[in-house]
Amino acid sequence: MMTKKNLNYFFLFVCVLLPILYGAFFVRNFTFPLSGGGDIDEWEYVGFYLAENIHFNPFPQISLNQNQTFYPFGTTQVFSDWSLESNYWFAFFYKNFGHGSWLNYYYILSLIISFLGSYLLLKKEFGIEKAFFVGFVITFFNFYALNKYPHHFNHSTIHWTILSLFSDFILVKRIILKENISIKWVFLKAFLLIATLGMNLGYVCGFALNSFVLSIIVVSFVLLKRYFKGDYQLYQYLKSWFQDFEKSPLFYFLLAIPSIIFLYFFLPLVLQIYTEAKTYHLDQRVAPHFWSNPVRILLPYFPYFSALQNPFVWFLKDMPEGLGSGSPGWLCLMLGIVGFLKNRTKYWLVFLPFIILLVISTFYHPNKIPTLKIFPWGAYNRVPSRFTSLIPVIFSCFFLPIDWRKFRYKNIFLTVISTIFILEISVVYSHRYSQKPFEFDKNFFGYMSNLEKQQGEAVMDFPFCIVGGDGTGLKENLCPIFQKTCNIYALRRFHHKKVIGGYYSHVPELATQGFVKIGIGNYAVPDIDSWQFASKLTNTFSEPQLEHFIKYFQYNDFAGINLYIDLIPKEMYQQIEKSIGKSTQTTIFPGAGRVVFIPKPLQWKKFVDKQKALNMRYPCGC
Repeated sequence: MMTKKNLNYFFLFVCVLLPILYGAFFVRNFTFPLSGGGDIDEWEYVGFYLAENIHFNPFPQISLNQNQTFYPFGTTQVFSDWSLESNYWFAFFYKNFGHGSWLNYYYILSLIISFLGSYLLLKKEFGIEKAFFVGFVITFFNFYALNKYPHHFNHSTIHWTILSLFSDFILVKRIILKENISIKWVFLKAFLLIATLGMNLGYVCGFALNSFVLSIIVVSFVLLKRYFKGDYQLYQYLKSWFQDFEKSPLFYFLLAIPSIIFLYFFLPLVLQIYTEAKTYHLDQRVAPHFWSNPVRILLPYFPYFSALQNPFVWFLKDMPEGLGSGSPGWLCLMLGIVGFLKNRTKYWLVFLPFIILLVISTFYHPNKIPTLKIFPWGAYNRVPSRFTSLIPVIFSCFFLPIDWRKFRYKNIFLTVISTIFILEISVVYSHRYSQKPFEFDKNFFGYMSNLEKQQGEAVMDFPFCIVGGDGTGLKENLCPIFQKTCNIYALRRFHHKKVIGGYYSHVPELATQGFVKIGIGNYAVPDIDSWQFASKLTNTFSEPQLEHFIKYFQYNDFAGINLYIDLIPKEMYQQIEKSIGKSTQTTIFPGAGRVVFIPKPLQWKKFVDKQKALNMRYPCGC
């Protein structure tokens, strides 16, 4: 019979092994960069941008305003999807080892921290079996987070926020039930909260801060009430911490070092990004909201009826974002319901912060029910369903205090849970396995290397995409084929030229006005008047369009043009080749398809005049 000690070692081993096996079967790419079109290319680009634009004086700062994108006007990078820990991770490896599958290694490490960290955090509190089970559930049954990889990579790596929520639950439990809280545990809680500053700033970090604030509010009321009744619980905690600190100050200084390091690398950038973002006053602007109806929390992941496909949009009249938007699945749902019902009498006050968090997050609508905007960090939260990845954590906390010895229907419960376990894991994991990693064309890296060597500070992509996730640039036709070209700007991490395009969560309208005045939105007519479904241009250039296009190309310091020949008519391709010259190389770009490079003729270098480029209008009359 296995002893508790040996079982603990076995669980520790499995906590590391299973994420590695998941990576081997479902990630599969540990050689090449993370790419594939759409939002996927953004996650490496933000780390690349950090590597190229960070400076230390003595604290880290980023040069946020530049014309490396939105060339030649430039814009702010403040509304990129910053996830500072993964950004630093990529920047370090890129600077020292070049391109590689660095974010995929980070993803596996994130899964390990989620599983192993949850187990270590919970085992003393609730026993090693429940700690292991819950760690497994929040890592491998967090279907919404698993399916965020790789499209929304920064919402699939949420390890510190998971652990921070668990630590909030333990904090509230210990205070409400008058249990001991050591100063070492306080240092751990501080570290976990600080570490969440390295998660996605717009959402994942905010969820951790929301949880902590609500937990502090609830326990503050409890401590105050007890204080007025003569129970000086907080004083006893502080007295105990001070005595422990006096005994070993050096030990606690060393214990604080990880938190200090994280604070040094994260906090100055967080404050810089937050401060700059507020200067644009975009937090109250009505924007596409991707609202997910709260009823979706009831949807299972079953064969022939799965939350993966986000069913009932026509009935629920919502706009779910991501596979399984709003749904944690029935296994997590049952754990939450059974746990809450069994433990509500003793633990209702312990559960209260999470109940409030669950309600204000699942019913949040950024334009109609802006509950999360009561928090300063919730100002730019425009996709309510992204909270789905934290629902399994909350439901697991409801379940953790269950006493199996007093659970009358344990066998029935285990049978039902096991059935749901098999059904849901077969549906989701078969879907995950079908998502094969992107493979680069054999000519891709050679194409990029040759492009980098060309004279000229920028390259023109056509069709281009200048757009914000808030819809800025769409009505001006600055991104006529969103789905296939929104990532093109991020490929500059390979060729290092400045680019005309860009795609950020929010874009100030001032950033697009220069392009609108020049008139480049007049070049393209998409096959469908819809940013979601347009797939190709249908027009050829009229004489005024072609004249304006060529002059714009001449006046700006473009090395050449990346022409996406799968996205334009053959006749337009011929017009451009006849006017500029023959293509010199070809490859396949992720998302956009076949691309050819046409270099700017050497004799055209004399036409470069950035002031003329800025003053152009349509029709040309140049």
